[in-house]
Amino acid sequence: MKFFLSTLVLITLFSCASKKYDYQTYNDSFKAGESSQNSVTLIKLSDIPKFSSSRDLMAPGFLFSLYHVSDEKLRGRYRVNHRGILRLPYGVKIDAKNKTFSSLKKEVQNAYKRFFQKGVNNVVFRLLRMDYYVEIRGFVKKPGRYLVTRKESLDKIIDLAGGLKGDLTKNLFTVALKQKNESYSISLNQYYQSDIFSEAFTWTGEDTIFVKNQSEVSNPKSIPIVTVMSGVREPGKSLYREEENLFYYLNKSGGTQDYLGYDQSYIIRETPQGLKNIRFDITQMETIPKIMPNDIIMLNGNKETQFDKTLNRTAQISSILSTIALLILAL
Repeated sequence: MKFFLSTLVLITLFSCASKKYDYQTYNDSFKAGESSQNSVTLIKLSDIPKFSSSRDLMAPGFLFSLYHVSDEKLRGRYRVNHRGILRLPYGVKIDAKNKTFSSLKKEVQNAYKRFFQKGVNNVVFRLLRMDYYVEIRGFVKKPGRYLVTRKESLDKIIDLAGGLKGDLTKNLFTVALKQKNESYSISLNQYYQSDIFSEAFTWTGEDTIFVKNQSEVSNPKSIPIVTVMSGVREPGKSLYREEENLFYYLNKSGGTQDYLGYDQSYIIRETPQGLKNIRFDITQMETIPKIMPNDIIMLNGNKETQFDKTLNRTAQISSILSTIALLILAL
C-alpha cells in the first residue's frame, strides 16, 4: 500500500510539471489545413454596385396615374408592387419592371384597346413618382418593406425600420444585400464611420437588406476587428482602424484596470504558421507592437511576482502531500 501511495505522489508531482499535450493544438490543426474560415466576404464601400444601366427603367414601387374622360373606373393612382407587377382596372396586369416608360405606356394602351372601339389614345397614363421598394430584415426593430428614393442613404432606411436592435458602439454589425443579380455584404460599423458614402447605394426596387450582429459570431474573420480580452474595464471587440495604436483600443475598452503587470502584456496573432504570442512591456513605447486586424490583446490584470508564483506552487504541492499523509494515517 505504501509503495502504491509513493508511486501516486511521484506521478502527481511529475504531472504538475509536464508540458505534454493530450489534445490537438490549434497550430497543429492550422498546419493540417483544418482551420475553419468564415464564409462571409465583405466588399469595400467604394465597390458597391451602382446599377447605372437601370436609371431610366421602371421598377417596383413606381407610382402611376390613369385617366379617361368618359370612364370613371379608369381614374386613379396605381403602384407597381414589390414583384414588379402593375395592376390596373378591368383586370389588366402588366410586368412593369426593367421597361422604359414609353414601352410600358404602349403596353397599357394595347391592353385597353379591346375596351374601346376608338379613342384608346384618350387613356392618359403618367408616371408620378419614382420610389423604390426595399425590404429590410434582421437586427432592426421594425422589419418590413419600405419605399425609398433611388439614392436614399442606408442609415435612413434603418431609421425607417425603427433603428438597430443593439448598440453600434459596442457591437459589430454587417449588412447582407441582394440587389437584382448581385449579392454582397458590408461592415455597417465602417459605413457609419465614413463621411463620403452616404449615397453609396443605388436602390433598384428589387433589394433585400439583412442586418446581422457579428458580435454573436465567435470569430468573425471577415471583419477586421481587434479584441481586448483582459486587463481592461470593458473587454470586447472594436473595429480595426489602420491609423490607430494600442492605446486607442484600450481607451475604447474603458481604460485599463488597476495593478497591471505592465511587463506581461501580450498580443495573440494568427500568422501563416499558426498562432503567435507577442510579449511586450506596455510602459516601454519602443516595444509596443503595431496592432493588426484580428489581433487579441491580453493585459495581466493581476501582477504576480516570481516569489508569489513559487509560493503558490509550494502551497499546491504541500496540499497534495498533506492529503496523501492523511490517507496513510487513515489506513
